[in-house]
Amino acid sequence: MSQQSWIENTFTKRECVYILPVSKDPHRCLPGCQICQQLVRCCCGRLVRQHAGFTASLAMKYSDVKLGENEMPELEEWSVEKHTEASPTDAYGIINFQGGSHSYRAKYARLSYDSKPESVLRLMLKEWQMELPKIVISVHGGMQNFDLHPRIKQVVGKGLIKAAVTTGAWILTGGVNTGVAKHVGDALKEHSSRSSRRICTIGIAQWGVIENRNDLIGRDVVAPYQTLLNPLSKLNVLNNFHSHFILVDDGTVGKYGAEVKLRRELEKHINLQRIHARIGQGVPVVALIFEGGPNVILTVLEYLQESPPVPVVVCEGTGRAADILAYIHKQTEQGGGLPDGVESEIISTIKRTFNFSQSEAIHLFQTLMECMKNKELITVFHIGSEEPQDIDVAILRALLKGTNASAFDQLVLTLAWDRVDIAKNHVFVYGQQWLVGSLEQAMLDALIMDRVEFVKLLIENGVSMHKFLTISRLEELYNTKQIPTNSTLFHLVRDVKKGNLPPDYKITLIDVGLVIEYLMGGTYRCNYTRKRFRIVYNNLHGNSRVYVGL
Repeated sequence: MSQQSWIENTFTKRECVYILPVSKDPHRCLPGCQICQQLVRCCCGRLVRQHAGFTASLAMKYSDVKLGENEMPELEEWSVEKHTEASPTDAYGIINFQGGSHSYRAKYARLSYDSKPESVLRLMLKEWQMELPKIVISVHGGMQNFDLHPRIKQVVGKGLIKAAVTTGAWILTGGVNTGVAKHVGDALKEHSSRSSRRICTIGIAQWGVIENRNDLIGRDVVAPYQTLLNPLSKLNVLNNFHSHFILVDDGTVGKYGAEVKLRRELEKHINLQRIHARIGQGVPVVALIFEGGPNVILTVLEYLQESPPVPVVVCEGTGRAADILAYIHKQTEQGGGLPDGVESEIISTIKRTFNFSQSEAIHLFQTLMECMKNKELITVFHIGSEEPQDIDVAILRALLKGTNASAFDQLVLTLAWDRVDIAKNHVFVYGQQWLVGSLEQAMLDALIMDRVEFVKLLIENGVSMHKFLTISRLEELYNTKQIPTNSTLFHLVRDVKKGNLPPDYKITLIDVGLVIEYLMGGTYRCNYTRKRFRIVYNNLHGNSRVYVGL
């Protein structure tokens, strides 16, 4: 099946087909009214005349209309399930961002809010040819524009990019060119000026809030997209430094929310995928919090209450929700309580920060205290602290702490991320007891995954290569899946054995000895081909503790 047919057979768009005028509109009357067609807005956010297939004769459908004393219709509540129709998606391909000195492109697809996360992940891995991440960094914060101190912006942006580059992470944002997503875009812009390596940054945005979204309609197209925003518009343009966009459609216009659920479902599904072929760990997810309003605090609570919970990194100094979370985290005592007077101080801060009433502030304070029940899963990144630290280290440490994994599993994660500094400073800690077998398994993984610095670290921490390199392990290394059957070694073995080998042929150490002698032109006799070794080899019968004697 072609990419085009698979995408259209799998994903749908949503369009409102059941017109329900907004109750607060001053004018509501009979079907066909010209004023209604021009001025009255449906609950989906569109004007009546903007509905798909609208004609002057289209009846405005009132369901279960009831007349009150003032003879005005009492309308039912609009819902996506009842008042929209799904049809094959009509917007996917490549966005070609216009303007600026560089031309940036991003892959995109418009899809329904109830799309299956496994289908979305297949779209990303198979159709868009993305590599499965080692980490998902889900960035949350303010939707409206906010200022960051230049030093804070530099430290956070640089650390976020470093975390993504060194570990092969995906960064998830809201995708539009405002608020926290814009700050992430600025960090990506700085990175692109110094490196040609593009980071997988996925914007998961609501289709109905995108300015110029009609320019994106087209099947398997390269769509020119203008990022200049109409100052009078309440919509937002996409940020041109993201590499991919999932545009979530629930049939509404100008309304946020449908993208949130699909984003979390996708994160959960990615978490179920194995981080590496040799490692049983799932892809870990971490939430990164910048600034933000009250909804961000609710998002943090949802992450902490997931099963398994998602660790959260809060960037102190970015403002509003992030700063309140950081402060209450610092003040919360071991038993979960607060010092005298701190509660009223925090409630006053909430009222002032969010312009809340007393009751609203108390309710949000209670939500914050719910978050603190999982205080150990919250890491506060103190940008102004005396001890220098990088946010990438804070993110990775939060993941190690949040997974509640054993020391070996933590080592496996750092191995997959290829972050020997994290392993050295935060896994191989004083007093940590290690089983010889677990370190040897880590050594085998490090060799197969070509992690040279980890090999050195494991030798420093007690792995004996003389004892480690058994016959069975050496043969496993020679037959690893990372070595393809069309490799030079495979061809050399075929030449010295003078015959075709089946694709699943397992190379033996005796084969390796024959290849060495072949390459030396018969001037050297390899130990692997000597009679003494052959006897040991033939008597092996899977005994993995027979040493090669290197």
